[in-house]
Amino acid sequence: MATAWGATLSRAQGRQRNVVLVVADDMGLQVGCYGDPVIRTPNLDALAAEGTRFSHAFCTTASCSASRSVILTGLQNHANGQYGHQHDVHNFHTFAWVRSLPRLLAEAGYRTAFVGKMHVQPEEVYPFEQNLNQGIPGGSHNPVAMAEKAREFLLQRDSRPFFLYFCPTDPHRAGKGFANEKDYPGVRRVVYDPERVPVPSWLPDLPETRSEWAEFYQAISRFDQGIGRLVEVLQETGHWEDTLILVLSDNGPPWPGAKTTLYEPGVRLPLIVRSP
Repeated sequence: MATAWGATLSRAQGRQRNVVLVVADDMGLQVGCYGDPVIRTPNLDALAAEGTRFSHAFCTTASCSASRSVILTGLQNHANGQYGHQHDVHNFHTFAWVRSLPRLLAEAGYRTAFVGKMHVQPEEVYPFEQNLNQGIPGGSHNPVAMAEKAREFLLQRDSRPFFLYFCPTDPHRAGKGFANEKDYPGVRRVVYDPERVPVPSWLPDLPETRSEWAEFYQAISRFDQGIGRLVEVLQETGHWEDTLILVLSDNGPPWPGAKTTLYEPGVRLPLIVRSP
């Protein structure tokens, strides 16, 4: 998909459209427009209603770095070299010769920026012009503030079309929880009753499961609010009608039988595309 975007946009005639690629962190099909009866995701639902909701989207690798490298290169992990995590002792690298999406779009005349989680390396293979991660209250667990930070990039006086890679760290499990213990500027806390969340068939229906599943839903609603603010920023900066938006996840939810497995909950993803 990455190489197709790059090739298509490189050959585009006339004014090139802008591209916003949003990658959630460990989000499965727990979205209203995918039929979840409890989750509150009005912004993702609205984007799907205006665009296209893919019902059978899958990742090639159900783990963060490896999956993101495929998204950004269009190559399977055995071809791009990023077999596993980028961080700490794992230290996997994409092969130096790989031509990634930010490089292809830059060669096609785009200015590029990312905000949030990158989790691939080396930087030379993923050469974004601008890193927008400085000065975001709450960091990448505050997608609303991330969207406001992106406003600065969108308002820059530059005639080139833009590519924005927007990657919140939601709803990733942050150590012992989902980073729900504090409030984030601009984010409305959405809390779920553990007794009402629908526990999937591949998990045991225990009080502990329900408690964590409710926390997971809260993080998804925070991600959704970031999507809403990002849409507002695009509208307010005059880019809504000339921007292609793609929203997907890197892999499925962080539970046994899902993330890091080849079972369907690990590899089946949400994918929403809104084309002006």
